[in-house]
Formats: sequence, C-alpha cells, structure tokens
Amino acid sequence: MKFIARLTDWLAALPLFVLLVIFNVAVVMRYFVDRPLYWTEEVSGLLIVWIVMLGAIAAERDDQHLAIPVLVDLFAPKVTVLINLVVSVLSAAFLLYVAYVGLMLALSVKFKVTGILRVSYFWIDIAIPAGFVVIAAYMVAQGVAQARKAFAEYTP
Repeated sequence: MKFIARLTDWLAALPLFVLLVIFNVAVVMRYFVDRPLYWTEEVSGLLIVWIVMLGAIAAERDDQHLAIPVLVDLFAPKVTVLINLVVSVLSAAFLLYVAYVGLMLALSVKFKVTGILRVSYFWIDIAIPAGFVVIAAYMVAQGVAQARKAFAEYTP
C-alpha cells in the first residue's frame, strides 16, 4: 500500500514539475527571445486538470479534505462512525455517477482535438472519471476501516 501512496505522490508531483518548467521556458521565450511558445497553454490546461485530480486522490488517501463535523460530533462515537460510513458510501455513489457521466463525455469527444498539438480531448476529460473512481474507492475503504475499528471491541 505504501508503494501506491508513493506512486500517487510522484504522479501528482511530476506534472507539477513539468508545468513549472514549461511556464519558465515560456516566459523566457516570450520576453527574452521574442519567440512565444504557443503550445504551452494547451499543455498547461491538460496538466492542471491531472494535477488537481491526483492531488485530490492524495488528499482523500491522507484524509485531508475539508470537513466540518459540528453536528456529527454531537453524537456518540459509534453513531458518528456509522454516520461517517453512510456519508462515505453516499458520497462514493455520487462520485461514481459523476465518473460515469465524465466517462461518457470523454468518450464522446475522443475525436475532438486541441488546436495546436492535436491532442484528443479524451486525455483531458478522462482525468475526472479516473480521479473520482479512485477517490470513491479510498472513501469507502476508509469508512469501512473506521467502522471495523470502532466496532471491533464491541461484544454483545
């Protein structure tokens, strides 16, 4: 599991590094060489979508997404765990639905290409379904793990 966590971190860091290099080269080419790189906008758009989704996967994996549990914290600990599990399952179901719709969108634009590099929009749009499926899996796995841990010491 640590390997997958490291792989996710590297997959999120690599496009960020590439994006920074591209931006710096583009600035130098535009303002110092007077030869702008027209393809940088297309590449940066593609990279930003993937950076966001890979970052969201890492945030979900590390349980770092924003949560405001004011009402949930009013309940007993085991009830809180059950509420969190239900919310996780419902959230995962919503994410999987959006992933399905995103996949349909990605498949519908697979022959549409960007203006300069001629890259299929499929590679831009598929980031959302891919990211949401992984986030949903982490969400359910963490909810189940928390429920098992909370009820492990429970003996009727």
